[in-house]
Amino acid sequence: MRRGPHNLRRIWLDPLCMVLCMIAGLGLAQAAEVRLQIKGGGFEITGELQEFDGQTYVIESEAFGRMRLDGERFECLGAACPSVAALRRGANLGQGETIRNLGETSWMGGSGIGTNFMPELIKSYAAANDLSVKQAIGTDTRDLIFTLNDDDGNSVGTFNVLRRGVSLGYRELIAGNVDLVWTSARMSDAQQRLFSQAGAGPMRVQGNEHVFALDAMVVLVAKDNPAASISLEDLAGIYSGQITDWAQLGLPAGKINVYAPVEGMGLLMHFKNTILAPSGLRLTEDAKRLGTVVEWSDKVASDRYGISFNFIGYIRNAKALNISSPCGLISRPSYFSAKTEEFPLSRRLYFYTRGTPSSPLARELLTYALSPKIQSALKASNFVDQEPETQSFDEQRARIVHALNAPDDDFDMVDMRALMSDLAQAERFTTTLHFENSSSRLDPKAKDDIRRLASVLKGRKYAGREVLLIGFADTIGGYAINRQLSENRARAVALELRAAGYEGAVTKGYSELAPVVCNDTPENRNFNRRVEVWIR
Repeated sequence: MRRGPHNLRRIWLDPLCMVLCMIAGLGLAQAAEVRLQIKGGGFEITGELQEFDGQTYVIESEAFGRMRLDGERFECLGAACPSVAALRRGANLGQGETIRNLGETSWMGGSGIGTNFMPELIKSYAAANDLSVKQAIGTDTRDLIFTLNDDDGNSVGTFNVLRRGVSLGYRELIAGNVDLVWTSARMSDAQQRLFSQAGAGPMRVQGNEHVFALDAMVVLVAKDNPAASISLEDLAGIYSGQITDWAQLGLPAGKINVYAPVEGMGLLMHFKNTILAPSGLRLTEDAKRLGTVVEWSDKVASDRYGISFNFIGYIRNAKALNISSPCGLISRPSYFSAKTEEFPLSRRLYFYTRGTPSSPLARELLTYALSPKIQSALKASNFVDQEPETQSFDEQRARIVHALNAPDDDFDMVDMRALMSDLAQAERFTTTLHFENSSSRLDPKAKDDIRRLASVLKGRKYAGREVLLIGFADTIGGYAINRQLSENRARAVALELRAAGYEGAVTKGYSELAPVVCNDTPENRNFNRRVEVWIR
């Protein structure tokens, strides 16, 4: 008998007893929302999972009512889906045998995520499913091999973490040799063309592209360094050797000691691509090269004239500088600003698959990696989790001050007063919904964010409070037209939120007021075309 996404040996139970046992064993007595996606992607149904007998899912859909869906054809996605542990408990109620091996899956990418996050992922997954995990080094020392075993020592599955780089990972994904590629940069146009030429179709779409975490690069100095903020232009000047003394930045004189990772490090590649390459600059030969994330922070923390950069989770004893923008905005480095993606050096961390992986273990791990259960593992790996959190209006005042200085064409005092009135007693969620480039369509991450947000808002903590969806626009076009666009965006999010199970949000639009970044580039304007979530 086939049981959900796993192959189990036959269990001989009375049919009625089997259903009752499965409901008890899987914890389905209290319905919870899941997504049932047709295998291979392209179509899905969302609803509350009522029961699952090992062959058929029964869900209650708000749009279509009660539906029965064939487990051979549909994949269950979401934290409430039947898990390995639950299936094992259900199997043990009968006279059958244990789970068959869930198979083998190979994932590939760079060393940073592979070393820091992947071991935490598999350990967290194993603990959640009452399994043990053993780690070994592959024939290629860049490979980590994790074996999952049940209580009796039987093998349940094998997870191969291949830390061989993203470029090779994409080639192997096209060839079908790996199920997933992880990366700290969104797939480029050139990389997408490789998949298109191989007949794989678009990859930067929901079902193939998965944002599993966030991160932010921060600029570090010693705590006794008087610098408080730095522009990206000045940062590029320092790291290219054009600025060599702090006096050139209006600070007490002293030769700037530049610290940087050794070649081959993913963070250095990201820094070059983000800070140096746009201006056609190269890293100065005077940089002191260091090999570990601890050194990148600790060396500069003890050097009053030093400067470095690192992941936000590795500030340690150093001081992280604010980033100043050409239009006067000051961005403070924090987990909150990284989660909203408003810190200029924020970035997304991606998984890429070719639809739903064929390996049962790959499907299990992918679903788990995108669920709320993984947030603690992300924190343990020093990445930025995606669990929604809130911040008071007072902590957002810097944006309001900047907005009050906007040119007349981009400003309306009546709207500004209304905005401040709406938000004065409210708290802002980190959840910020963005749209596809030059489009009113929500991007793939936004759809996942809405599901997470709906789950949080339906909890007891926020019962009885008012949710505000506040839409914004960039400065292209007239203020009145942009006001309508911002309102439309807020209403679009409300519809998606309703489909995810939460109703009652209030929608408003405030045109181009309160930008989070300068409107000076197409990329920045995309960040200002957004919907913020507030609660009061």
